[in-house]
Amino acid sequence: MTSRSSRRIRVRTLAATLLGCALLAGPAVALAGANPSGKDGGTAAADVRIKQATNGEWRHCPYTGTHPELGKGHANDAVGHLQCVLNKVYGYKNVTMDKIFGDATLAAVKNFQQSVGLTADGFVGPNTWAALHP
Repeated sequence: MTSRSSRRIRVRTLAATLLGCALLAGPAVALAGANPSGKDGGTAAADVRIKQATNGEWRHCPYTGTHPELGKGHANDAVGHLQCVLNKVYGYKNVTMDKIFGDATLAAVKNFQQSVGLTADGFVGPNTWAALHP
């Protein structure tokens, strides 16, 4: 009887641990194949595919700076980080990583915001950063 109750405790502990890991990892949106340039007649959101983000994906865009509010016309390292995340984590291939928030970055941000249920205003504030970094 002791080994049976011990096994139940171990199984429940394992289940709780796995659930906790799943909640920490969280889902991420992968927009591979989407055309955020807007040249697809507005159907880029239809190409959205969901995938599970892993911590290993974030190593592609190392960044130690802050995540300030960004919009079209900004040019700094945070914009470069945003562009890297959009390209390498979420699969936007039309965004040039030049650290300048231009038209292609704006289109990708709006498409990303729409795909995760945010207001698609193209402004990268706390909610958009949180969605980019689940």
